[in-house]
Amino acid sequence: MGIVTALTLFTLIQTATSFGSRNVVFTIVSQPEPYHASVASRLKRDLENQVNELEKLTPKVYITHEDIPVAGAWTIIPLLRPLVTKYKNTDVRWVLFVEPHTAVRCSKLFEALAAADNQKDTMWIGYPLSDDEPTIIHHFAFYEDLEDDGGFVYPHFANGFAMRIELMDRLVNQIENDERKLEADFSIDPAFELAQLVYGDSTSPGPLLTPDLSFCIVSGDNCATYPRQFDICGSPIAEDSIYFAVKTWTGFHSTRAKVVKKTWGKHVTHLQFFSDKSDPELPAVDIGVPNTKTGHCLKTVTILKEVVKRVKDLPNIKWIFLADDDTILGVQRLCELLSCFRGGSDITVLGERYGYGYGKKETVGKGYDYITGGGGAALSRGAARALSACACASRAAPDDMALGACALRNNVSLTHSPLFHQARPQDYPREVLARDRPVSFHRHSSPEPLRVYATWFQHDDLALKRKKNKDEL
Repeated sequence: MGIVTALTLFTLIQTATSFGSRNVVFTIVSQPEPYHASVASRLKRDLENQVNELEKLTPKVYITHEDIPVAGAWTIIPLLRPLVTKYKNTDVRWVLFVEPHTAVRCSKLFEALAAADNQKDTMWIGYPLSDDEPTIIHHFAFYEDLEDDGGFVYPHFANGFAMRIELMDRLVNQIENDERKLEADFSIDPAFELAQLVYGDSTSPGPLLTPDLSFCIVSGDNCATYPRQFDICGSPIAEDSIYFAVKTWTGFHSTRAKVVKKTWGKHVTHLQFFSDKSDPELPAVDIGVPNTKTGHCLKTVTILKEVVKRVKDLPNIKWIFLADDDTILGVQRLCELLSCFRGGSDITVLGERYGYGYGKKETVGKGYDYITGGGGAALSRGAARALSACACASRAAPDDMALGACALRNNVSLTHSPLFHQARPQDYPREVLARDRPVSFHRHSSPEPLRVYATWFQHDDLALKRKKNKDEL
């Protein structure tokens, strides 16, 4: 063995053995809702137990909603300054960002970070995702200047990613000195949008994500991290404890609404369409609000008022599911998911979270979350009652954003679930959809909706139907 090779090997061994919990901060990007908070606490205890067993030390673990309660923490960017301020010029060299459902094997993680730490050009690591084509959830962004470097890649948040504190410090300074512009009105996919910020533009390019396949898609012996599946908390809730309210209008009664009836709608007990004209065949009721091409705020609030009236006489209803007429839903999977949440009089809204205002420097302190409507939203009875009192700036104001702003003012809890999807299956990387069992998709386009439903949801809903038929015997 040559002298240079021997020295390199010695350096790698020394680095690997010297790297440990004192050099990393674990940041669990959490939510205050009780179920999600309990999962985050469980992960924290697991990390503490692992590190104690490995090193007889207590690791630095943050649960963001408790320890760094800044608005928009889920977009990552608001977390950078607090973490840099606390850990710059300390032994901490890396920060690991994970979701509460991320599994972490600390011994393998320390090996991965030690190897990355020894490569001075490696500034952040994770499992690399990429888009096959420009997609709506990423603002149809396309980065031709990165094609020679393998294209635009971004980390798979479900299995976590790690950043050098040095890179975080650089980003914070660039943002605060206006050398890195925060220009996005909307926050949709925090990992993608963080990569956009890091990479910058051709005048000030940043370091590309270094792929590390020990950040795994599924569990394996050499995995440092991998995403856990979401738990079912006991038995699925009863389907007839959900009231399904579908927004539609006359022009879609014979198209989109009929697709709902042919697919998931035939598996539910309480299904009502709300429209600008009555149609007993669906059935649809006229809510007295003319249709608008966009926004639908007044229409949605009026629907909520009507639903709240109707469920007064249905005491078994715990949830209201508000859907678009082109929402493609798995009823059984929704019942499984809702088993983890309280519903009823609790003030809870569950769906896919977007953010407004976090991505611009001048509005970041005024940002708010909202549940985007296309993939559907599950509202507890209490939340439906609270949001039915919301006001609209105009009839055509964006309904999901208006309800999000109203929820913030009225302390209505909005809870994110990545199992709801605002877009079509092909708009997401395969690895994202493979991590768990989706609850919904949105939009009727190629492939046509009957096929999407059959591929993703029909099997489980037929099992629900068989169970209902058996229970009725």
